[in-house]
Amino acid sequence: MSETVEAANTSPDKRATKRPRTFKSGPAQGEPPALDFSTMEPRKQQVMTTFLAYRNTLDAHYDQRERVIKCSRDITALSKKMVFSLLRITQDSPEKVFKDVEFKHNQVLELFSKMSKEMQGSNAMKYNRQATPGIQEYIEAVGLWRFLQHNELITKKQVLESLTIESDGKATPLVSVTDEDYLLGISDLPGEVNRYCINSIGKGDRDAVSKCLAFLQMLKEGVSLVLSVRKYNNLEKKVPVLNSSLEKIEKAFYSMTIRECEMKSIDPAIINTSGIAVECNMDTS
Repeated sequence: MSETVEAANTSPDKRATKRPRTFKSGPAQGEPPALDFSTMEPRKQQVMTTFLAYRNTLDAHYDQRERVIKCSRDITALSKKMVFSLLRITQDSPEKVFKDVEFKHNQVLELFSKMSKEMQGSNAMKYNRQATPGIQEYIEAVGLWRFLQHNELITKKQVLESLTIESDGKATPLVSVTDEDYLLGISDLPGEVNRYCINSIGKGDRDAVSKCLAFLQMLKEGVSLVLSVRKYNNLEKKVPVLNSSLEKIEKAFYSMTIRECEMKSIDPAIINTSGIAVECNMDTS
């Protein structure tokens, strides 16, 4: 107790003053600290040099991988915008819609050109897993574009041609498209074709519904043929969606056909006569 009182009564001049904090100048934020190898043994220097090389290689790999992922996400977003623009074809003129899609398509090609710099040589397969979501979404967008313009399924060769640019008088593909990328891309088409079909039903466009039905029937036949030869797990997961979309369009087409047949079987004169009779009854009442 007495020691505490003495410490409290001690004058400020006699108290131990704290030394001011000093900050040593170090590397910039985000940079690894520099290591001094001069004080290390030769064997330890060799080990540290080797591991530093490994670290730099991994850092470069992860940075490159992130750049590919970012480009793939941007391509996916723009490809979805292409699809949304194409689905407005039932509301706007085809010329206006296709012009807007062409503009967005050029933007997508710029992103593919940026991504191709990261996927040269063996990196094309090394980073394919990171790039494939954007490639598949792009195939879906250009596949719907091809269907609405020419009423046909886009081929893998046509996809590669759309991703090819002229460089020094020579055609150079921006990215490589695997068979699985192509199959998974076109297997996403049924959902978009179904949306286009629903919009066409609202306008009473029976020809568009018939076109959608024939396209999905052909697509289902092709997918079934591919799966009978080779197994693709991701492709098999999309078959139920294809069957569901096809069933919906079949029911809609059959309903429109039956309704048209029923309307044709009714004599217009009977409709006019019944209408006059109803009016007469209303007047007399």
